[in-house]
Amino acid sequence: MDQLTFDIDQMIHELDIAALPNWAGAPLHFTTNYHNPAELVEAFDHWKFVNGNQGSIPRSHMWHPAYTEGHANGNTPGHDLYILTADTRCRCWNDFKGLAAEWEASGKCSCLGSLIYQANCATCSWHRIGGHSEVIEAWHDHAWPGWRDLPVIPNNIAGKKRNAWIETHYPVEWQTEGAPILTERDGIATRHLCGRSPWGGFDLSAT
Repeated sequence: MDQLTFDIDQMIHELDIAALPNWAGAPLHFTTNYHNPAELVEAFDHWKFVNGNQGSIPRSHMWHPAYTEGHANGNTPGHDLYILTADTRCRCWNDFKGLAAEWEASGKCSCLGSLIYQANCATCSWHRIGGHSEVIEAWHDHAWPGWRDLPVIPNNIAGKKRNAWIETHYPVEWQTEGAPILTERDGIATRHLCGRSPWGGFDLSAT
């Protein structure tokens, strides 16, 4: 009975796929061309509907919202920030029974080999592709030019003392909605942190 139910569901799904209109949205594969985040998410959802959700991120290599950030900064006047990621690491060995080398040698492997990120300013139709820190810094160059010259907050200052330090040392024009801060970091804690400035912007690692 369970198998019969599965077969019927599968048949209904195949009919639903056959009834879909021709896709006219963003590419249903990895792309470096600019598309706004809503178009990229819609394309990924379409791919999952047709091909299944299981393993969809590595199988499709498509852009999707980064889990811990996504819509990362809606507080910056005149700009917006979405952070997306694409898993382009090669898993052909899994799909082709361990024959990844032969598949790559054939020229048919489209894997680029890394986990990559995209910062996307939908307001300006601007984007940058690269590593996590790289794209966040590029977006700040785009939306907050001059951020690299901000005073660096010492890592031994926290809580109310940190807020007082910022009020004293940061230019007044940078104490505004969406603005970032620069902090000194120790060890491996150098990731740029979304929404951690007093004004809802990024806490950017100066390390």
